[in-house]
Amino acid sequence: MLAIIALFGGLFYYENLEFFDTSREQRSQGYEWEYVGRNNTSGVPALPIIFEKTNEEIIYYKLKN
Repeated sequence: MLAIIALFGGLFYYENLEFFDTSREQRSQGYEWEYVGRNNTSGVPALPIIFEKTNEEIIYYKLKN
């Protein structure tokens, strides 16, 4: 069971590697997570909420300097 959880965690990380690398870099530059309300994704790597019926991608938090 632990191996399955580790596998899914690894796959999630690998599929979103660009997001994690970008957020790590920005946090080292002083960026912090800030609540921005319901917004569309802005072109930077994100982990959006995707609404299946409309295919809309939204975020609620964003790294800001």
